[in-house]
Amino acid sequence: MKGKRVRQESAIKRLEKTVSLHEANTDLVKRILEDKELTKTSEEIEKLRKKKIERAKATIVNTKSNYK
Repeated sequence: MKGKRVRQESAIKRLEKTVSLHEANTDLVKRILEDKELTKTSEEIEKLRKKKIERAKATIVNTKSNYK
């Protein structure tokens, strides 16, 4: 089970980095939308950014609670 723990810890580190990038500004969301060739208004981008932060934080909490 040691491999699972390592995988969980690396996932948490990756998610925390993503959250910090999203909290900094909207550049990451804009780049994602550009890669997908989508256009959104600034209000929609902000809404997406907040939703991504919320989901990533929930995933971090759930992963930490599943440590064994």
